[in-house]
Amino acid sequence: MNLKNTKKYIWIFLLCCLPLSNILWYVAYSSGDESVAASLVILTSFLPALTALILCKISREGWDNLMILPNIRKAWKAYLFAVIGALVMNYLNELLMYLMFRGEVSFQAGAFTLRGLGEFLGMTILGVLASVEMLGEELGWLGWLFPRLEKMHGTKAAMLLLALIRTMWHLGIIFFLPHPLIGLCDLFLSNLLSQGFLVYLTKKSASLFPAAVVHAVTNLLPALVAYSDSFYQAHIVSMNCAGLLSAAVVGGISYKLMWKEKMFGRGTGKRTERTVYKLWKR
Repeated sequence: MNLKNTKKYIWIFLLCCLPLSNILWYVAYSSGDESVAASLVILTSFLPALTALILCKISREGWDNLMILPNIRKAWKAYLFAVIGALVMNYLNELLMYLMFRGEVSFQAGAFTLRGLGEFLGMTILGVLASVEMLGEELGWLGWLFPRLEKMHGTKAAMLLLALIRTMWHLGIIFFLPHPLIGLCDLFLSNLLSQGFLVYLTKKSASLFPAAVVHAVTNLLPALVAYSDSFYQAHIVSMNCAGLLSAAVVGGISYKLMWKEKMFGRGTGKRTERTVYKLWKR
């Protein structure tokens, strides 16, 4: 596909995804009906994938380059890094919050018992198994949009643009937060810091599944630190900074690995399921 057509299809993708998704987010969070809200959230989550698949059909590119095969046998290290990175981002954040507000927050009752350990292991495994659901987002963002942005602007600029687009995709939720501006800034920075982690996993494995695993595991992991919503709102900036620092640790390691393995560049070429062995042995 030439550059002119690439730009055209990117704009079509964004104009299909962003307005409609934010309308659906808004309706879901304002409906007051949990079943309706849950259905709309699932539909919205699959909107990037549906748009990407339709555009692949229209442009006659096919679906070979969307990296939808798991490649577990050859890319198992990427899956391991995905799970460990998700655990670090989640629980380093909670540890930092506990250290910052020691005496004001506490660990969840039973967090360090056998039952708590069982819940932690169970939710981690469930997150890995539930990663298929998260392909609805990642197939659109990392499988379709990112390679085209990278081809046009280079890897670093593409990651910045994708972080911005992911943030815009959630605007319909931001308006329901008590502090929308703080929430918007936090969402953009967390997207930007974690982008290196997700892109590295995708490039390393030539599969979308490791990034989907990160998404699913971080959504399902049980909390270790207990605090009230009013306490969070009173200390929202400090607590958000703890989350950003956690994302920066994992993201920083990923950026360094990308630099070491020469994954930055412009027009880095197709990375499909068929090239995973070469990528992994590089």
